[in-house]
Amino acid sequence: MAKNNSSYSEKEIATNLLVTLKHLKSEMNTFTQEASNEDLYNTLNSIYEEYSCLQRTVYEMMSAQGWYKMTPDTEKNITKAYKKFSNMESELS
Repeated sequence: MAKNNSSYSEKEIATNLLVTLKHLKSEMNTFTQEASNEDLYNTLNSIYEEYSCLQRTVYEMMSAQGWYKMTPDTEKNITKAYKKFSNMESELS
């Protein structure tokens, strides 16, 4: 059952907005790359850039509020990821 709009917290609204902007940006990226002519591409690319700016603004606001925390990873996990992608890269060669 959906919540009444008045019961959503600011954090929930911001999270929903950030997720929505991420999805819109992803879809707009595909749409932009498949534009049939230069004028359409330029228009779509401008919208894509606006979504990017809005997404960043919402992220920065959430981060400033302490709602979007980044935690550092361990050196072990970073090394493991590096090796994984290095192996994948060498397989493509």
